[in-house]
Amino acid sequence: MNIKKLSKEKKPSISRRNFLKSGSAIALTGTGAAFGLSVHGQDEEKENKIKNYHILGRTGFKVSDISMGGTRAKSSGIYRYAYDNGVNYFDSAEGYFSGGSERWIGEVQKYMDRKNIFITTKLGLDGDESEEDILNRFTKCQERLKTDYVDCLYIHGVVDVERINHPAFHSTTDKLKADGRLRYIGLSSHGPEDDDEDSMEKVLCAAAEDGRFDVMLLIYNFMNSKEGEKVLAVCKKKNVGTTAMKTNPGVLHFEPFDPANLTDEQENEIKELQDEDDLSREEALEEIESWQDHEKSSYEKTRSFVEKYKIKTEDELRKTSIRWVLNNEDMHSVCLSFNSFDLVDKMIPLSGSKLSRVDQKFLDDYRKVYNDQYCRHGCFVCLESCPNKVRVNTIMRYVYYFKWNGQEKEAMRQYAGLNHHNAASCQNCSAPCLTACPHHVNIKACLTEAHSLLRLV
Repeated sequence: MNIKKLSKEKKPSISRRNFLKSGSAIALTGTGAAFGLSVHGQDEEKENKIKNYHILGRTGFKVSDISMGGTRAKSSGIYRYAYDNGVNYFDSAEGYFSGGSERWIGEVQKYMDRKNIFITTKLGLDGDESEEDILNRFTKCQERLKTDYVDCLYIHGVVDVERINHPAFHSTTDKLKADGRLRYIGLSSHGPEDDDEDSMEKVLCAAAEDGRFDVMLLIYNFMNSKEGEKVLAVCKKKNVGTTAMKTNPGVLHFEPFDPANLTDEQENEIKELQDEDDLSREEALEEIESWQDHEKSSYEKTRSFVEKYKIKTEDELRKTSIRWVLNNEDMHSVCLSFNSFDLVDKMIPLSGSKLSRVDQKFLDDYRKVYNDQYCRHGCFVCLESCPNKVRVNTIMRYVYYFKWNGQEKEAMRQYAGLNHHNAASCQNCSAPCLTACPHHVNIKACLTEAHSLLRLV
């Protein structure tokens, strides 16, 4: 194994001003122009720093309350920029951009003080992997990260309690720890993907009680917090580090249906109904109009909400959502996926902030308006009622990646991997899921839209 040794000299930081002036931003990101980057003054640059750090459970590491995930950044430059603004926890995985997130972290190691950053990566495990397989995959991760040791290795996206006892994972990580190549182990979960699998709460609470796992990555936001609260309570009791994902439920828009002025997406839905269900155009239009009935009242509520709070951008909701998570000190770090310098500048100043009464009222009102429009991450209550075992929540997570994370290709690739568990069968279904959803989400309409959005043509 040839792991690049890190220099121990102090690395100079780089401001966004100098980074952009040098031209490095263009070379490293290739996305600067797309996000309308602006140059801030020196005083603002000084304020744009992490202000709050928490002890990450039994690891003892002082972690920035805002950390960086690897699902959206497509360059090393953004990792460096986040680091120079105080972020010291960097999350990656073998599967993010086929190892790209690890490579980009590795590229900026020379600009970082290694002992003051916490690097994680993840391996997706089915349960029958051997020690040799896990060791080989970890070694490749380590080489891409260009580090002598990885701070934490997660089992990625665990869907059942049995997986936390993976024998080869534990025996291999014990050896890696003894060799100084790994310090801690962790677990992430998005909840079950089938009706015979376990909830996020059950998996992560069992892992925390198990005693071998040091850090958890869990879904936690103001509209989807019940399971997370239970996980946080067990983690606090067992001194396990906690990091949050899926912290922004997202603004769900409704587009009024006008047969004389259809959107491209609506036109595609009509064509699919004609082709797959052998309907005339008029019949397809009637079918879509019937799906829209439930959404019309939601549209009016949305319009009223936006006018009441004078919302101009979705960043306002995102920032308030993050402040809600930061308000809970039992959550040690909010893991955000930065895909631009601009987003770093917008989100880092939230560090150390608290939720005001005005913020809480805003979120309470939002919850009332959008309760029936948000398919909760990790919830699979409706799956038992589905005659075709369509993986509703998994599909809606892919829609989240497509719409809010800018991961269109990855979302479509993962959707294609569902095969017969996708939403193709939803169009002619009587939709028993509609009465099963405790939040009254129009699942059939959501899945029909998702299939149109995500399917490979």
